[in-house]
Amino acid sequence: MFNDKKTKTLSSSKIDTMPITTILGADIVFMGDMKGDSVVRIDGKVKGNVSLKQGIVLGEKAHVEGDINSDHIVVYGNITGNIICKELIIRNCGVVNGDIQTEIIEIEMGGRYNGKLSMSEPVSKEKVKN
Repeated sequence: MFNDKKTKTLSSSKIDTMPITTILGADIVFMGDMKGDSVVRIDGKVKGNVSLKQGIVLGEKAHVEGDINSDHIVVYGNITGNIICKELIIRNCGVVNGDIQTEIIEIEMGGRYNGKLSMSEPVSKEKVKN
């Protein structure tokens, strides 16, 4: 009646194939705004806004106090601030306290989110052609 074979598929995101060019270590405290175009992994603490075009990965020990803006964001750590992105993944140990504006969102079981969610419809190729 039930299939005993359990298969678990992990979601795939575009950020998984992008090279991480900058890493902010777990013992680093950064105060101020971060801006750029590449993919950054944050394992330390940031007090300020983070705006990176391609992507942001917040490691398990990361803590951001400020707004973050990027095309692709993966949250393993904590953020207290608003998020604007195209794609957001909150992993099972991730915590978001703030409003989210995104096209695509995935929250794993165990991930926590407190705030207001606003989702816009992704622009499909068919709509662009018309």
